[in-house]
Amino acid sequence: MDLKALSANICENYSLYGNAGLQILQADETFKVKVELNPETENHVHMMHAAYLFAGGEFLGGLVPMRHLAKPEKFQPVVRDLKIEFKAPAMSSVTAETVFSQAQADEMNAALEKDGRFDFTLVADLKDENGTLVAQTTTNYAIRNFLG
Repeated sequence: MDLKALSANICENYSLYGNAGLQILQADETFKVKVELNPETENHVHMMHAAYLFAGGEFLGGLVPMRHLAKPEKFQPVVRDLKIEFKAPAMSSVTAETVFSQAQADEMNAALEKDGRFDFTLVADLKDENGTLVAQTTTNYAIRNFLG
């Protein structure tokens, strides 16, 4: 998987991620993305706007299926809900990181093959450039054939 090309494609096609300067840093069993602090992503006090912290954490649930779905043409992920806990001000660019193992990927594909549905939860840590935890997201996702 060419992460640089995938990042460029996503930023080009989805303005939210383009504004964020989204970079996919890792996508194997550890998933990591970077969101840039820039004039588009900062709030009125020059820290990262909550919406971009949310977007960084939430994006990981789309990246997991991009990497692991056996039938990406058939199944699509959507967010069921997301909880975000703000821990510290994000005064720099932020990385969001989570883990989704190969065993979980195998379970996902088996459930989709058998039942046509799979639900999963990701907990993501969002850290600034100094490694300070600035937020944590807990997101529930559903994978189904939403397009018929």
